Amino acid sequence: MVLLKKTAQYWVPLLVAALAAGLIVLNMQLSEQFLYQDEFLPRWSAARGWMQDGTSPYSDDAYSEAKALYNETGFSPPAFSQGRFIDLVWYVFLYIPLSFLPYTVARAIWMTLTAAAIFFSIWIGVDLVGARMRVWERILLALLVTCSYPFFKLILSASILPLFLFALLAACRSAQTGKATSAGVLLFLCVGMLPIGLIIATFLFIWLNGRKQNEALPVFFIGLAFLALTSLILFPGWIPQWFSSFIAAQPRLDWLDTPIMRLASFFPGAVVPLSVALHVLLLFTMLVEWYGLGESDERRFRWKLLLTLTLFSLFNPAGSPSFLLLAWPGFLLFYDFLQEKWKISGKIIFWTVLLLFLYSNWQSFLRTENWSSKEASWVITILPLAALITLEWTRWWVMSSPRPLHED
Repeated sequence: MVLLKKTAQYWVPLLVAALAAGLIVLNMQLSEQFLYQDEFLPRWSAARGWMQDGTSPYSDDAYSEAKALYNETGFSPPAFSQGRFIDLVWYVFLYIPLSFLPYTVARAIWMTLTAAAIFFSIWIGVDLVGARMRVWERILLALLVTCSYPFFKLILSASILPLFLFALLAACRSAQTGKATSAGVLLFLCVGMLPIGLIIATFLFIWLNGRKQNEALPVFFIGLAFLALTSLILFPGWIPQWFSSFIAAQPRLDWLDTPIMRLASFFPGAVVPLSVALHVLLLFTMLVEWYGLGESDERRFRWKLLLTLTLFSLFNPAGSPSFLLLAWPGFLLFYDFLQEKWKISGKIIFWTVLLLFLYSNWQSFLRTENWSSKEASWVITILPLAALITLEWTRWWVMSSPRPLHED
């Protein structure tokens, strides 16, 4: 054991490299077996076209090239983008390094990054809660969630959202531990996830400002200025082009499909007013809970942060299952509460509930074989609602209980 610790600087990087290489090979095999929706291709194709020919990512030529690649590879375009590049232009920067690689290799690498982002999002979620989990429990939890439905489908589609959500959760953790500069950098990296990224950034800036840690704000705005300048220099006139491309893919507003709208749809006679009322009510609740944020102690900040993340898992505009990553930290309070109250029995209850939940997800998928990007209502609503119930149930215990919570 002593020898392993002394030589860790040598064998740990080798182990990580071998694991990454193995996952890339595995993902190449999975890409050949599961030819369904591919979110990676339009972005990779846009980056490659711009690097090779200077083609605008939003042009008809870029769209035609993406369609030709879809026909060649056998994948189908996402229902949301229709195979067009409809992201903000700085997404191209993320895909430029991979644009020099063959498509199959580049896609496998991105799938590996997506899987790693999901895994470490759960890992960071445990830290945000302050749950007293052993290392093997964390690894098991993160692996189970990463391989569960619907996250495995996000990996197979090479989604980009888990990477942004990982950066967002990492920024929350950095702010929680007083690392304001790294929080600013991470918030800048996930600025493409509008408007949720900006609102959570505002939440963290209020908290850090109350603690006289203002380093994050200039770092964040310097990053924004850099993105704005480089995008305008390298892609002049990209904003109207982006808007035209988005409208071509989604000419109407029926793409709006938040989990709250799904809940309102259970009352067909009052879908619109009920949906609006629920959105306004939850947003008002969130803003009320933000009151006094700057003066909050760490325990109150933790609860308010988990509530904010959970509410935004219900606000995600297109109903993407990626945003369930924001609800997991709130749900993990259930583990910490049970473990403190009933020790081993509490752990058994949590793991039993977790395994039953993940098993039911898989059984539902095996029955429906839903490979589309639109998930069933219960998939995107059950976990956030369970997290909200957990947060309300443990509110006093987290913020005001005389017995102090475990601090890292």
